[in-house]
Amino acid sequence: MNVSLNFLVRIAGMICLAWFGRYVGRALSSPAATELQLLATELLMLAGAGLGLLVTPRLTIDPLRELLRRSRGVPLADILLIAVGGLIGLIFAVLLTVPLSSLPRPFSQLFPIGAALLLSYIGAAVFAFRKRDLIDILRLWRTTSAPHAVLEEPSPARPRQFILDTSAIIDGRIAAVVRTGFLDGTLIAPSFVLAELQALADSSDELKRAKGRRGLELLNEMQKNSPLPVQVLNVDIGGVARVDDKLVALARECACPIITNDFNLNKVAGLQGVKVLSLNQLTEAVRPPVNQDQRLSVIIRDEGKARQQGVGYLEDGTPVIVENARQLIGQQVDIVVTRLHQTQTGRLVFATLDSEGVAASHTEKEVVGCARSFSGCRRPVWQSTAPLSALSKPVCWS
Repeated sequence: MNVSLNFLVRIAGMICLAWFGRYVGRALSSPAATELQLLATELLMLAGAGLGLLVTPRLTIDPLRELLRRSRGVPLADILLIAVGGLIGLIFAVLLTVPLSSLPRPFSQLFPIGAALLLSYIGAAVFAFRKRDLIDILRLWRTTSAPHAVLEEPSPARPRQFILDTSAIIDGRIAAVVRTGFLDGTLIAPSFVLAELQALADSSDELKRAKGRRGLELLNEMQKNSPLPVQVLNVDIGGVARVDDKLVALARECACPIITNDFNLNKVAGLQGVKVLSLNQLTEAVRPPVNQDQRLSVIIRDEGKARQQGVGYLEDGTPVIVENARQLIGQQVDIVVTRLHQTQTGRLVFATLDSEGVAASHTEKEVVGCARSFSGCRRPVWQSTAPLSALSKPVCWS
């Protein structure tokens, strides 16, 4: 016969509150209790028993389950600090027991209990809110008290944790970033993020369904092949409906950064003091300094390996290979980037001469040459307003 915990708790609560009702009834009755007082005592016992059957699970099991659910997303170090703070508060309460017990009744019985509850709560709250400062103090004390031991046997740093957003999982670039080794720690996928991915995968909209399935497949692949551990955290934030708000609350609770592509989540989290690692910002940071079809101006420094190639360099030292520029060594030319080639040793930029810039350069030389040939004219040719087509004939303006 399987007896549920809920049933056992109800029976225990019924017995305890029935005994408490009997205790109160006898305390209020005279030594020689009358029939009315005995009846009142029995009614109090029945009321206590009924109340115990009804409310005991609400007062015991439900708060305990809620406490356990919330503690799943709390690091073990925080739980230990809260426990130590509560214990220190109880120690202070014990020291106050002697003077409080000398008070007249019923204060001598109630005040020690109230002091124990209040001081333990204050101690736990102080340690919870100032946990970072306390950890820094402990590290500083350990370093100053045993510097040689710290230098000889350094303790391993606490592994960092990164919370994955739905958009980052669907994007897929996080897997490539992890493989490069730029991240070191544990990737956390909260259960409510998985629920959102599953809802997308079950959507009637084809585009949303494809995104959801892609996210689930990529997350499964990362769990199997990622060099970093990928942990699914079974946690939920009570009283919060939106997934973005849950992510921010969880990140604040665990002091972990969020990896996301969501612009709005990035801004909201930043306003609340939560660190965000944006894959879009990372892509922008490592973007090549030049792009295809971009016009640049470089000085041709060397000859290229292939025929008629000239080589210039960008400000960061990136070589620029320019076609048909060997005869222009030592000159600054305008070029158009045709393609970029990434190698293990760096980046190569291939370009061609900018036809517009070359045409303008030739035109300028022709104008200067024509001006020199007519140096005897009263009005120099480069000061005239005649079109360039007029230079086809030797004309001089007076």
